[in-house]
Amino acid sequence: MLDEHFPNSLIARYYGVNVVHSNGDIWKRHRHICNPAFKSLPMHFIVDTGTKLMNILEKIDNKPIDVRDLMHRFALDVLGKAAFEIDFNNLGDPSNIYVTAYNKVQEDIRNPYFIYFPILNYIPFLNKQRFKRVEKLDNLFDNIVEKKREALANGNTENNRGDLLDLMLKACEDSENQRLTNIELRHNLGVFMLAGHDTTASSLATVLYLLSAYKDVQRKAREEILRVLGDDLTPSTDQHKSLKYLNMILFENLRLYPPIAILPARVTTKDIECRGNVIPAGECIQLFIYGIHHSSKIWKNPEEFIPERFKNGLHEYEELGSWFGFGGGSRKCLGYNFSMIEQRIVLCLLLRKYEISLPPNSIHKDGLKIDVAYSGTMSPLPVELIFKRRSE
Repeated sequence: MLDEHFPNSLIARYYGVNVVHSNGDIWKRHRHICNPAFKSLPMHFIVDTGTKLMNILEKIDNKPIDVRDLMHRFALDVLGKAAFEIDFNNLGDPSNIYVTAYNKVQEDIRNPYFIYFPILNYIPFLNKQRFKRVEKLDNLFDNIVEKKREALANGNTENNRGDLLDLMLKACEDSENQRLTNIELRHNLGVFMLAGHDTTASSLATVLYLLSAYKDVQRKAREEILRVLGDDLTPSTDQHKSLKYLNMILFENLRLYPPIAILPARVTTKDIECRGNVIPAGECIQLFIYGIHHSSKIWKNPEEFIPERFKNGLHEYEELGSWFGFGGGSRKCLGYNFSMIEQRIVLCLLLRKYEISLPPNSIHKDGLKIDVAYSGTMSPLPVELIFKRRSE
């Protein structure tokens, strides 16, 4: 639980008890509600926002643009619609009340002074404004939850398009499920907003960099997209399954640059024997995903970008415990499928229309520069790329 590891902190106040930061029966109750909701999310949220993304690139054709920032704005807009059917319009105007409130809270949570000096969390005058900003965002989310719950209770669901909150509320009404309170729903939506947009945005930024650096891979991906999709702009369900080379690229990108470099710490509840070694109960364990993904004991030429490693898919690597792009086991990322679909749609839209290149003066010309946060997340430093419209 967050309040056990970070007592009196802003992060514990904002994220509370949710499906990511909980264990045991509490985790099972949250997972039972959240899991089917994620599996039922429709894809029109991604396609609609992808159209806005293409309109932006149309205006800056052949000029450098920071894809880290652009993909974060895009992914947050997708999550706004997917989570509660709200158009944040972060791509068009980031001054939306929800985006402004959310970004301010994220800045407060990531303030390094409060991370490295946790004693600051106990000094009231330093936290007054920080907690006010969380309260403002909480109120915005609570209003959304309450309105949707009331609409569901009154049978007024004709305008619902199947966003995450709608699906979770309907799961709560199932007699076989244990209901989540409005506060628990808000805490889950908060962590979905972070995990759902931050990690996908980072993955899109790094894969676009790789495509700009490896032109032959970019060419092969484009050829596959044009062959599989034909005149379609975005892939259908069956076409998603046929984009095999594109999947290889995405898997290899997540191996090289996993957005979550280190999984949250877990404490063993009993003695565990692993390859002749005993890990006693009460030990704190963390999974170093980046280290596993770059280990020469597991991967041949681990620092090289070789999509063909995954020509037979992911299964063998997940079975061996050597690839954790979305975690693993029963706690595997709920949004795994949604994120993969989102990334494929974006790449299909972009590669069909543009050739992607790295500016000659890029800070990344000799390799991608990565920033690793205290939380264990990693993302590239600002990445400017050039999108040049292809001649048909």
